Amino acid sequence: MASAAREPSADGHDIEVSVVVPCRGHADSLAELLDDLAHQRTVCRFEVLVADAGPDDAVRAVAESHGAMTVRGEAGLLPGQARDLATARARGAVVAFIDADCRPDATWVEAAASALAEEARVVGGPVGDLWPWHPIAVADNLLQFANLPRTRPAGPIHMLPSCNLALRVEDYLALGGFRHSEGVATGEDVAFCERVAARWPAAIRFEPSMAVRHAGRTTIAGLMRHHYRFGYSRGRLRLLLSPRQGRLAGLPVLFPALVLRRLAFVFGRVLRYRPARLPFTLALAPLLILGSAAWAVGLRRGLAAAPPVTERR
Repeated sequence: MASAAREPSADGHDIEVSVVVPCRGHADSLAELLDDLAHQRTVCRFEVLVADAGPDDAVRAVAESHGAMTVRGEAGLLPGQARDLATARARGAVVAFIDADCRPDATWVEAAASALAEEARVVGGPVGDLWPWHPIAVADNLLQFANLPRTRPAGPIHMLPSCNLALRVEDYLALGGFRHSEGVATGEDVAFCERVAARWPAAIRFEPSMAVRHAGRTTIAGLMRHHYRFGYSRGRLRLLLSPRQGRLAGLPVLFPALVLRRLAFVFGRVLRYRPARLPFTLALAPLLILGSAAWAVGLRRGLAAAPPVTERR
């Protein structure tokens, strides 16, 4: 590991980047991620903190065998809570988040640090396929990350996922961390980026060289459960939804329109950034429809469970 080759000072001031990995189980995947982090090509000194959200002794053993710090809280931490817990122990000026089911490019740490040397407050990059020929995994990733291909040019972006995101620790603390909402297991990264945009307009930046590959779900049931949860959090927290959009999305007659709109977004991103992939994407249409329908069901149920707009804080 780039940071492990040289012992940090006692006060940690020579640590430039703190890499935070929330992890619940998946010790094997974590080991592969930590192997990649151990071979980063960077001039930055960095540390790795694994937020063990289980807790799980296998996760701790893997982290310790790779020279990473394990941070544990109470059992059953949600991902955002785990990130907040580990970031409180970070010694770097920059915190870079990656998930245990991701694999970073060899220059990921360097790219994150370099991008934040510019005017951006939050940076992230491409999220590609760890298993590019597994149709369900690719469909799962398309539904989540169609807006984040390697071919997208650098520049402003409205939202980045927490599996590939970096910012200065002082800004993270100023925003209050991820603030996981009670009863909602996902969506904290969307809410976080909404707060960034409200405070610092146009401060979120896409950096193509800051790339990771993500292990998508490999079963249809897993894909549908995953996107149902995404839809539910979007509705329950009213993320990226105006009051009018929320009212319209709740109308049963417009359910097909919700599914079609999500599909249109995915295919539109493919056409814009990766047109050569359109035939393959069309072949995935049945899986994309299932995932989009699950998302739309979750959205409607989340909206039904959300407090009236006037009661939101």
